[in-house]
Amino acid sequence: MTNPIPLPLSDRASAASVQAQADLLAMVSVLARILEAIPCMAMLLNPQRQIVLANQRLLEFAGARGAEDVLGLRPGELFECARALESESGCGTTPHCAVCGALRAIMDAQLGQAQTRICLMMRRGGNEALELEVSAAPVEISGERFTLVCFSNAQNRILRERLEQGVLPQAEAVASEIDALASSAADAGSTEEARRQSLRLLEAASKRFVRLAHSHGELTAAESGRLVVERRAVSARGLLAQAAGGPEIRLDQGSEDAEVETDPALAQSALREILLNALQAASPEQVSAGLRVAEGHVDFWVHNPGEMARPVQLQVFYRAFSTRAAGRGYGAYFAKLVTERYLGGSLSFCSEAAEGTTFTLRLPRARKAGEVERA
Repeated sequence: MTNPIPLPLSDRASAASVQAQADLLAMVSVLARILEAIPCMAMLLNPQRQIVLANQRLLEFAGARGAEDVLGLRPGELFECARALESESGCGTTPHCAVCGALRAIMDAQLGQAQTRICLMMRRGGNEALELEVSAAPVEISGERFTLVCFSNAQNRILRERLEQGVLPQAEAVASEIDALASSAADAGSTEEARRQSLRLLEAASKRFVRLAHSHGELTAAESGRLVVERRAVSARGLLAQAAGGPEIRLDQGSEDAEVETDPALAQSALREILLNALQAASPEQVSAGLRVAEGHVDFWVHNPGEMARPVQLQVFYRAFSTRAAGRGYGAYFAKLVTERYLGGSLSFCSEAAEGTTFTLRLPRARKAGEVERA
């Protein structure tokens, strides 16, 4: 888990000062050639963390016509970090910046210590994730201090960690469970009731294995825009009960039911991830879930009594963020991606010491026959 850091000052150098620094660096002819020789995106920042020199790889990523398009920007603004754009002061000044790996590496370098960190970022619009390895080091040129920052794509490495340390160990565990249950179900020396129980457990384990095998391809399809959505009207209460999948979680029986217009399989997948997150934070008897029906939508809520630590709250929907282990951290990200990009809904949470943590997944209600959708 990345702990918050004190945010740096938001003051920026004037446009004239930035241009003077860029002119100074242009006089060091070898400098631009060195940056171009670096096999990743590279930039030089001034003490206010503004770009004063960038290599061609970085300009191409940003879609810039030339260096003048990025001059004076901060890294998060160039990468179109969704959090950086939430504040008028920009990159490095929002609450989420306190857990940013790139900012931490840059600040360490400005204090004289070269540093390499992973930066998890959601880009503008909130549905495109970046995982970047950020290396930063202090440099002094013509008596002025700058920071050399290099960015490389860490997605492939993190994806490999997901498969090797997340998906495969879970698959092996479920496969071993299936093997043991199959042997138990076939044991002629067991009672009829014991064999029936083994078959029930075998069916449940087989479904978990199929979902696990399907999850990687489903995430890839969702991110690439290839996920097929088949909407129809379904019972919200039935949807929640199927996602919960058993009596372990307390389902609120007092709320009214309503039909939602959604893809049942995708909605169940999103709900299941939120339920699993709650079960990882609390024992099953402490987790509860239910519905709130409104005129145009239905809110599915999942509650547990604990409060999420502040660093977790700031990163909970980031791809590959996990408090547990490498290879984890895709559940909440997937649930939000599917809900908001494909199902026309939203996913949010509230976490406080007195109230605990509640995730709310909102889906549109099904329209009645002849009803016209309101603008």
